[in-house]
Amino acid sequence: MTDGEEAKEAAEAADNGGNSDGEGDASAERDASAGGDASAGGDRNAPGASARPRLTRRRKGIGAVVCLAVLAAAGLGTWATDTWPFDKESYCWGAWQEDSGPFALSDRAAGDGYERSGKESAPPSFSSARATCSVRVVESADDSSDDSSSSDYDDADSDYDDSTDQDTASAEPEEVSRVTAEFGAVPREADERRSWLSDFFDAKAAPLPDGLPGFAGEEGGALVLPKACDRDGRPTAVTVHGMQGTTHLVGTESDVAGLLVAVANTAAEKAGCAGDEPIRVDAPVADSGTDDLSGAGKDTCRIPGFDFAEREEDHLRPRVGAVEDDVQTCSVDDETDVSAPGFAGQFVMAQQPRLAALFTGMTGGGPPGKGWRGKGKVAGREGVLSAECGGERTVFYMNLGEELRSIARPGARQVFARTANSVAERIGCDAVAPRS
Repeated sequence: MTDGEEAKEAAEAADNGGNSDGEGDASAERDASAGGDASAGGDRNAPGASARPRLTRRRKGIGAVVCLAVLAAAGLGTWATDTWPFDKESYCWGAWQEDSGPFALSDRAAGDGYERSGKESAPPSFSSARATCSVRVVESADDSSDDSSSSDYDDADSDYDDSTDQDTASAEPEEVSRVTAEFGAVPREADERRSWLSDFFDAKAAPLPDGLPGFAGEEGGALVLPKACDRDGRPTAVTVHGMQGTTHLVGTESDVAGLLVAVANTAAEKAGCAGDEPIRVDAPVADSGTDDLSGAGKDTCRIPGFDFAEREEDHLRPRVGAVEDDVQTCSVDDETDVSAPGFAGQFVMAQQPRLAALFTGMTGGGPPGKGWRGKGKVAGREGVLSAECGGERTVFYMNLGEELRSIARPGARQVFARTANSVAERIGCDAVAPRS
């Protein structure tokens, strides 16, 4: 027996006796050996020819082990850092990521019968007046109703009406949750500014911590951006609001604060007005639960002088919001329709510089009359006054709906003067309006 024959016989014996891969692998080895012999010039007895398939299997095994090791390492990284090696979906120009924040961004909203999608305008910039984005969650379509091919009855012989199924298939999926963010300067036009301010200073939201100029509540919030982002002398802000079903709701106060800070930093960066350090929230966010009072009357929102005629049946609901040294808010809701309360009035004191800047352009060039300090206007249902208190510019603002204006005691102008003076006294400031 030649040396080549002995090598071949030894290899075959090893395959038949010690290899658990079976006949299929042996056949593969013979095919590979034949290919190797052909490439070697047809020498079927070349020493080591039958070892090539074994080397190929060994390389494949090593590759599989390496792949498993890489995936295992990625899994360990995921466990250690709470991240995933593959990119997550992002929304609002990259500000928000999936599996974070309130329900609309949680992992629950992307499965278990839900579908999530995002929509956004062009990124924030000074060339456009507004930039908006939203995340929407709807119920997934029921695929079980689409299996029409498995029907056992003949439609031609049946009086079954499938119009209901067609209507269901074409119906818009039911929206479960939506969160929307907006970037833009405070409105210039007076009526739009009033409406914007009534939302921004809503008493149902609590001041943000760490001195940030903004508010966060379960229904939404707002944050004023740095002065570098001002447009035509008007501050720029980001706002967040949302719905869950038919209820105005985003999430917890911490959820809303996180969304605000994330979109504020992204918007400022996109618009080219970001500061040296990103905006952060380190301290706990306050509970936005308001002190709801029953009806408007004397000392509404517990502010001396904010007085209105009392009525036996009152659908007006005052809400005490922030009561801080640099900001105070009071809102009055009209609950004629309890399911959809409307705006009835508000009073605001803002001393924090970026909050006070929101009233820029509203105060005019002089005092509203004899005995008033600073600059301001008082006319009809609205009063705004900017005066110095303790060396700080402080703004006092009142906006009454028609019903509250009609029951202000003794009148809207006097109510504004008395309320502004009582709040000024609370923060250690001299009277800003004539006493009457």
